Amino acid sequence: MTLPCKHEERVMEQVQPTIDLLKNMDVLHPDILRQHAIKPVDYKSGLVFRSAIESIRGTFIASSTTGREGLVKDVLENLRQRACIVDYNQSSGSGRYDFTIGLERNPDYFIALEVKGGEGNSINISDRPLWAKEFAIWCHLDGAIVNQPAHGAHSIINRVTNELVRRRKLVDVLFFKDILCGTRTRPCPKYPGHADKIGLKTAPDVFLFPQRTPSPDDPEPDVHTLDTLRLPSLILELFGVKAATRKKHIWEVHVKVIKLLKGRLQRVVQIWHQGKVVDESISRQWRS
Repeated sequence: MTLPCKHEERVMEQVQPTIDLLKNMDVLHPDILRQHAIKPVDYKSGLVFRSAIESIRGTFIASSTTGREGLVKDVLENLRQRACIVDYNQSSGSGRYDFTIGLERNPDYFIALEVKGGEGNSINISDRPLWAKEFAIWCHLDGAIVNQPAHGAHSIINRVTNELVRRRKLVDVLFFKDILCGTRTRPCPKYPGHADKIGLKTAPDVFLFPQRTPSPDDPEPDVHTLDTLRLPSLILELFGVKAATRKKHIWEVHVKVIKLLKGRLQRVVQIWHQGKVVDESISRQWRS
């Protein structure tokens, strides 16, 4: 499994009853609707329920995007104040990445960081700038519990590796963090004794990707380590992860391109954690 952490079953069991209740308020509790000046006859046929849900969803998405970038900005500001980085800048809305991080000057060492949500649906609209020594993606889950975190991580990694092979867009590292991690809803097994109390102090999971884009001529490039990249170690150190325990937070994404008959190719992705394969996926075939 891509990630070992799971939402508490007792919480997930309450999602579907909540959906059923909200969808059928006009039948189950029409009096409650009338108390709030809502006519039961308009609840569905008048699109009152649907419009309310879409409005709430739009507001949530907007606030979530701001919250994700705000959290990452706090992380970078902490790194700057500790003199771990020289500076950082948040890109304009027209940029194809969200943050520029200056790690050092003379010689210059710049890192580009893109911030995404928990499913990675917009991975393909980011680009690695030519000047970036490292290109990182920070995927931040905002507390949804319909799917387990492993589902989101699996989906994002599939999207990133597809971009890696098909578009030759090199992503060096993925940081994966959930706002629920380390709470009663989703205890974090990496913090025994504090699994449901550590909250926002939990470190993100770090997924290391290949050092080069896989191709038929270079079918299985070496995966990055904490020695070939600089940002992952800085992030883990900031979150208080000691060198001796960092392996619990590190995941290796191995990507291999296989040549098939008639010029067709296939992508095999394996995720390794502490020396074991915990997830594997095989893509559809495509023509080179």
